[in-house]
This record gives sequence, C-alpha cells and structure tokens, in this order.
Amino acid sequence: MTATFLIRLSLGIAAMWVLMPRNEVTDGFFRIQLRVVLGLAVLTALLLSALPEGGADDPETLLRRQTDGRIFWLQCGMAATAYFGSICWALGRRRPGTISIFVIAGLGLLSLVADSYADAGVSGMSLQLIGGVSSALVLGSILTGMLLGHWYLTSPTMSTRPLKFFITMIVFACALRAVSTGIAWAAHKDLLQQTTQTIWISLRIAGAIVAPLIAAAMTHQVLRYRNTQSATGILFACLIMVFMGEMSAALLEGDLSVPF
Repeated sequence: MTATFLIRLSLGIAAMWVLMPRNEVTDGFFRIQLRVVLGLAVLTALLLSALPEGGADDPETLLRRQTDGRIFWLQCGMAATAYFGSICWALGRRRPGTISIFVIAGLGLLSLVADSYADAGVSGMSLQLIGGVSSALVLGSILTGMLLGHWYLTSPTMSTRPLKFFITMIVFACALRAVSTGIAWAAHKDLLQQTTQTIWISLRIAGAIVAPLIAAAMTHQVLRYRNTQSATGILFACLIMVFMGEMSAALLEGDLSVPF
C-alpha cells in the first residue's frame, strides 16, 4: 500500500515537471525537486525489496512478486536518472536536465501501469489505471505547487504564471478523480457495507476532491495580488487533507480491492 502511494506521488511530481512552463522557473527548483524524487524512488525500491515472498503456489502472490521485481528495477532506474538530472540542473544544463525529467516520467508511468496490472482484481485494469493516474495528478499538482510557492522566497521576481498553472492542474486532476470515484461507486457501491468503509470514502471525497477545489479557488484569489506566500500556505494546508484523502482511499482499496 505504501509503495503504491509513493509510486503515484513520484509519477504525479514528474508529470507536473513535464507539463508546467519550465522556462519561467529557475534551475535550482528542478535540482531540488529531482532530489525529492530520488529519495522517493529509493524508498519505494527499499520497500519492494523488503516485502515477504509468500507462497509461490498462489497465482496472485506470484504475479505480485514478479510485478514488484519489475517495479523495483524501474524505481532504481528512476533514482539513477534523478541523480543525473539533479547534477545537470545544478550545472545549468537544461537540455539534458529536461530529458531526465521525461525519462523519470516515463519510468513512473511504467511503474504505475505494472502496479495497476497486478492489482486489477475485482475492478479491472482500466479502472485501476484511471484511479492511479488521477490520484497521481492530484498528489503531484498539490505538492509541486506548494513547493514552487516556497521557491518564490528564493526567486521573488519569478513570474507567477507557473504557480497559476497549478490551479488549472488541480481542477483538472480533481475532475478526473471525481470521474474515477464515480465509476467505481456506480459499479461497486454494494461493497460498502461497513461504517468504517463509509468514513473512509467520505474522507477520500472530502480530502482529495472537495478540499483541493476549494484550495484552487482560494489560491486563484490571492494570486491576483501576487501574494505567493499566502498561496503557498493554502496549498500546504490542502496537502495535508489530500494525503488524508488518498491514504483513506488506499485503506479502502486494500479492504475491497476497488480504487474508489
């Protein structure tokens, strides 16, 4: 469960790097961001390498073990690329640094696809993949937007357009997440029979869909006055809610094998 969360988080961050207006952001931001993903990739690889092997005769367990092995090497490749990319951005080599960003995003997407395939179960591969991608985008847009807001302390003259970009991405990610949750609800709502499960899905909707939309609206208002630090504070508070929502979704998925 934790490894899946980290895979989605890493992919979401890398996706934001690919989509955001990089030319308007100073090199130091990407240098530090790549080190963040380096740490996430190493932690994911360590978690996967430490998982118990279980019974080899169980087809599901065997598939999970084989998939975890592939994801382990993908995460190792991501960590190595992030290390190389951080050096490139530190030296001001934007072209190889940008290439490393795209490679990391590709490795992250492959990791998510593999993880979704192993967890297809009751819900099927398509719903797992849509849920994983939407979760990654919500996590990535909130976290990267918040960290970019902090970067304005270092580069106060930087344009606010990159930060405004994240408002659009948050709204898009929440819309996709709402669609994913709606599909899962329509197809598998009969599985929600316990009070605990109802609480989890309530936290999931409030934390990872409603709260980011409210934060996006508030951030849009404060950025009209170029108040980047207030925007950062809003996104930081929202990040806590998103983490709670996504972890509630992970608990629910672990219980019901459905990505609500």
